[in-house]
Amino acid sequence: MYTLYWSHNSASIAPHYCLEEAGATYDVVLVDMAKDDHKKAAFLKVNPIGKLPAFKLPNGEIIIESAGICMLINDLHPEAKLGPKAGDPKRGAFYMWLCHLTNTLQPAMLRYYYPDRITKDEAGIEGVQAAAMEEVAAIWTRIDAHLAANGPYLLGAEFSAADAFAYMLSTWQDCCPGTYQRFPYVKRLAELVRNRPAIKRIAELNDVGPVAA
Repeated sequence: MYTLYWSHNSASIAPHYCLEEAGATYDVVLVDMAKDDHKKAAFLKVNPIGKLPAFKLPNGEIIIESAGICMLINDLHPEAKLGPKAGDPKRGAFYMWLCHLTNTLQPAMLRYYYPDRITKDEAGIEGVQAAAMEEVAAIWTRIDAHLAANGPYLLGAEFSAADAFAYMLSTWQDCCPGTYQRFPYVKRLAELVRNRPAIKRIAELNDVGPVAA
């Protein structure tokens, strides 16, 4: 059985979506980031980096990194069709979008939420956040244009784990106020993903509300 170490509204949401979509049998362990449980000894034995998510395989191996876990769940459960199979022409785009979301968009968001990781100068905090907001908006602009031309999902007509990851990030809107109003094709993707029964169950567990107008 798998075990997912998770916390509300953290990067554990996307793998949680994927596990539910796959119909996998799994346990969950709540590591409450609001209480700094991710910094405590019990969790550091699981993931010494102290970040979520962590994913334990049946053999006891621990896998970290949200996008990597999503890719792995796709490989372990091909019947769930969370991504194109090896050899499919869209397999490269699937990897590209997941990597773009986790390596480009998510880090820009984190610079807004954790500017102290970038600068220890109090006077520089606002500048770091302002630059992060500009970058996040620019990235969503490019994604929105792609979805307008090629959507409704990132890979076209078919849902994939990349869309689950994009939906997760689209709900983190402090760094980009009015995301859904500003980017209508991102909103369309979010609505389609949020309305999937498996996604809806986990979104409600994570207190992620319906897509706002």
